[in-house]
Amino acid sequence: MTARTPVNLKSHQHCDSQNVHTVHIIHSTCTGISSAVKMKFTIVTSLLLGLLLTPALATSVSQQAIIGGDFQILTINKEWHVATIERKSTHGSWKTIWHYDTGFIATRVLPEKVCFVSIMKIKEMPSFDALPALAEKSRQMKHQRRPAKEITFVIRTPVRDLRSYGPDIFAMCNGLRTYVAYEVHGDQGSCIRLDVLHLLGLNYCRGNTTA
Repeated sequence: MTARTPVNLKSHQHCDSQNVHTVHIIHSTCTGISSAVKMKFTIVTSLLLGLLLTPALATSVSQQAIIGGDFQILTINKEWHVATIERKSTHGSWKTIWHYDTGFIATRVLPEKVCFVSIMKIKEMPSFDALPALAEKSRQMKHQRRPAKEITFVIRTPVRDLRSYGPDIFAMCNGLRTYVAYEVHGDQGSCIRLDVLHLLGLNYCRGNTTA
């Protein structure tokens, strides 16, 4: 979510005083420049790199957890209040985005190549601020257990305007079959069941819609 400014890393054979706004790492020696000037340039370059990198590091935090023998990666974007959890496995990968500001949950499931978008009920979700600590607690669990809570959705209709859910959800689901899913209660039969960090079970059930 947070854009990162690209840093150009390359070697130059000459010095150009007109390109002060561009950050470069200089490996070659420029003839006619004193050591003091080169030292000043190095200090300025370091400060610029710090200004470029610090905002991204401050707003995005990632951590890994092993859940049921598979890696799950939790990424927190503090600026946009977005949590992304991704499971990578040879048995089937998935990725879910919890957008606490806009109030949407979007989940991509592979190899089914399908996405589900639904409205988030904040009271049923783990607290955004507590997610890193809760994920760390789950990581330390030696024995597999069921998620602390489960939410069941029924797949209803295809999404007509994917862009309306935001750029991150659009980027994840673009090109895949994407359906609106509504929360329901009770057993819904055939479902795709996801264990998210042992914190929340997401069940996507077909109902009367074929996905």
